[in-house]
Amino acid sequence: MSNKTISVISALLTFVILILFAVASVFVQMLVLNGASQNEGFNAMAISLICQSVGLLIAVILARWLSIFLITKFNWNQFLVIFITVVAATGFGGLISFLSTIISIPLAGIK
Repeated sequence: MSNKTISVISALLTFVILILFAVASVFVQMLVLNGASQNEGFNAMAISLICQSVGLLIAVILARWLSIFLITKFNWNQFLVIFITVVAATGFGGLISFLSTIISIPLAGIK
Protein backbone atom coordinates (compact mmCIF):
# COMPACT_ATOMS: atom_id res chain seq x y z
CA MET A 1 0.00 0.00 0.00
CA SER A 2 1.13 3.51 -0.66
CA ASN A 3 1.74 6.13 2.01
CA LYS A 4 -1.38 8.00 0.99
CA THR A 5 -3.56 4.92 1.48
CA ILE A 6 -2.10 4.34 4.94
CA SER A 7 -2.71 7.95 5.93
CA VAL A 8 -6.32 7.84 4.69
CA ILE A 9 -7.00 4.62 6.62
CA SER A 10 -5.51 6.15 9.78
CA ALA A 11 -7.55 9.31 9.37
CA LEU A 12 -10.81 7.43 8.73
CA LEU A 13 -10.37 5.12 11.71
CA THR A 14 -9.57 8.11 13.92
CA PHE A 15 -12.62 9.96 12.59
CA VAL A 16 -15.01 7.06 13.26
CA ILE A 17 -13.70 6.41 16.77
CA LEU A 18 -13.84 10.09 17.71
CA ILE A 19 -17.39 10.41 16.37
CA LEU A 20 -18.36 7.55 18.70
CA PHE A 21 -16.62 9.37 21.57
CA ALA A 22 -18.52 12.56 20.69
CA VAL A 23 -21.86 10.75 20.76
CA ALA A 24 -21.04 9.22 24.14
CA SER A 25 -19.88 12.60 25.40
CA VAL A 26 -23.15 14.24 24.36
CA PHE A 27 -25.15 11.61 26.26
CA VAL A 28 -23.02 12.04 29.37
CA GLN A 29 -23.30 15.80 29.13
CA MET A 30 -27.08 15.55 28.84
CA LEU A 31 -27.10 13.62 32.12
CA VAL A 32 -24.80 16.14 33.78
CA LEU A 33 -26.90 19.10 32.62
CA ASN A 34 -30.15 17.58 33.82
CA GLY A 35 -30.87 20.33 36.39
CA ALA A 36 -29.87 23.28 34.19
CA SER A 37 -32.31 25.44 32.29
CA GLN A 38 -32.93 24.74 28.62
CA ASN A 39 -31.09 27.87 27.50
CA GLU A 40 -27.99 27.17 29.58
CA GLY A 41 -28.00 23.50 28.61
CA PHE A 42 -28.24 24.30 24.92
CA ASN A 43 -25.38 26.80 25.17
CA ALA A 44 -23.18 24.29 27.00
CA MET A 45 -23.93 21.56 24.44
CA ALA A 46 -23.23 23.93 21.54
CA ILE A 47 -19.89 25.07 23.00
CA SER A 48 -18.91 21.47 23.67
CA LEU A 49 -19.80 20.30 20.15
CA ILE A 50 -17.91 23.18 18.54
CA CYS A 51 -14.80 22.38 20.60
CA GLN A 52 -15.14 18.68 19.80
CA SER A 53 -15.47 19.42 16.08
CA VAL A 54 -12.28 21.47 16.10
CA GLY A 55 -10.52 18.76 18.10
CA LEU A 56 -11.76 16.11 15.67
CA LEU A 57 -10.38 18.05 12.72
CA ILE A 58 -7.00 18.51 14.40
CA ALA A 59 -6.85 14.83 15.40
CA VAL A 60 -7.59 13.66 11.84
CA ILE A 61 -4.87 15.96 10.49
CA LEU A 62 -2.49 14.63 13.16
CA ALA A 63 -3.27 11.04 12.19
CA ARG A 64 -2.60 11.69 8.50
CA TRP A 65 0.61 13.63 9.14
CA LEU A 66 1.97 11.21 11.74
CA SER A 67 1.37 8.15 9.56
CA ILE A 68 3.23 9.64 6.61
CA PHE A 69 6.01 10.85 8.92
CA LEU A 70 6.54 7.45 10.56
CA ILE A 71 6.63 5.60 7.25
CA THR A 72 8.94 7.98 5.41
CA LYS A 73 11.27 8.95 8.27
CA PHE A 74 11.55 5.69 10.23
CA ASN A 75 10.37 3.13 7.64
CA TRP A 76 8.01 1.40 10.09
CA ASN A 77 5.64 -1.44 9.29
CA GLN A 78 2.38 -0.16 7.78
CA PHE A 79 0.05 -1.93 10.19
CA LEU A 80 2.09 -0.75 13.18
CA VAL A 81 1.92 2.80 11.85
CA ILE A 82 -1.87 2.61 11.51
CA PHE A 83 -2.22 1.28 15.06
CA ILE A 84 0.15 3.85 16.60
CA THR A 85 -1.34 6.83 14.76
CA VAL A 86 -4.93 5.85 15.52
CA VAL A 87 -4.14 5.38 19.21
CA ALA A 88 -2.22 8.67 19.42
CA ALA A 89 -4.77 10.73 17.50
CA THR A 90 -7.74 9.15 19.30
CA GLY A 91 -6.09 9.81 22.66
CA PHE A 92 -5.56 13.43 21.69
CA GLY A 93 -9.12 13.78 20.41
CA GLY A 94 -10.54 12.06 23.48
CA LEU A 95 -8.63 14.47 25.71
CA ILE A 96 -10.01 17.42 23.73
CA SER A 97 -13.51 15.94 24.03
CA PHE A 98 -13.17 15.56 27.78
CA LEU A 99 -11.79 19.07 28.21
CA SER A 100 -14.52 20.57 26.03
CA THR A 101 -17.17 19.01 28.26
CA ILE A 102 -15.53 20.41 31.38
CA ILE A 103 -14.95 23.87 29.90
CA SER A 104 -18.37 24.27 28.29
CA ILE A 105 -20.35 24.08 31.52
CA PRO A 106 -18.81 27.17 33.21
CA LEU A 107 -18.75 29.06 29.90
CA ALA A 108 -22.50 28.58 29.56
CA GLY A 109 -23.03 30.20 32.95
CA ILE A 110 -24.07 27.09 34.86
CA LYS A 111 -23.08 27.18 38.54
